[in-house]
Amino acid sequence: MQIMENSKPNYWMTLLHPKQSMEALLRNDLYFQRGFIYITLPILGYLLVYIFLTAAHGAPSVFTPWLNIPKEYYYAINRYLLAPSILMGWVVAVSFIQITARFLRGTGTFEQTLSVLALSISLAMWGSLIHDLPMSFLSATGVINASQHEVAMNEPTIYRTLLWISYTLYTLLFLIFFPLSVRVVHRLNIVQSIVIGVTAFILFQGIFLLFNR
Repeated sequence: MQIMENSKPNYWMTLLHPKQSMEALLRNDLYFQRGFIYITLPILGYLLVYIFLTAAHGAPSVFTPWLNIPKEYYYAINRYLLAPSILMGWVVAVSFIQITARFLRGTGTFEQTLSVLALSISLAMWGSLIHDLPMSFLSATGVINASQHEVAMNEPTIYRTLLWISYTLYTLLFLIFFPLSVRVVHRLNIVQSIVIGVTAFILFQGIFLLFNR
């Protein structure tokens, strides 16, 4: 397999061969720097989402933001909260994995965990971006009405079905990639990796949702 021979991580091939790609990433001399590139991709993707929603005068219709922010300004302010929330969730998840795994005699370093988890987060978030990015763009360009679409996503419509499919994929990718990241970096057994990885995902998702819904 090519990815095993040249030890060059392939971003999209991780979806097909996640374990091999993560191992290839750790064999690459620039794995630490690559981690920051990977985590930047979903930040840029969701930054575009919030820019488009702001331009379309979108606002949450059913769910009230957890932060004390008026709905009509929510997406505009989210443009500035997005990057800190993803970076914070990333570092918290990595720290939890590192401390817990080392307690269980895991062998990985903080930098290795940081890099592989960045790859996992980056790819898993495309599960939701494949829905949110085009829909927000269509809203900004006037093809669909942002307010009406927001309501339609919370009613029994095709838009809600598409949303659920997208976010189901998002969740599944996280639940696969996070435990696998723990196993690849720290060489723990399957049960330990699942428990630590799922808990780390809950921490990451909790922080992300606090600032972004």
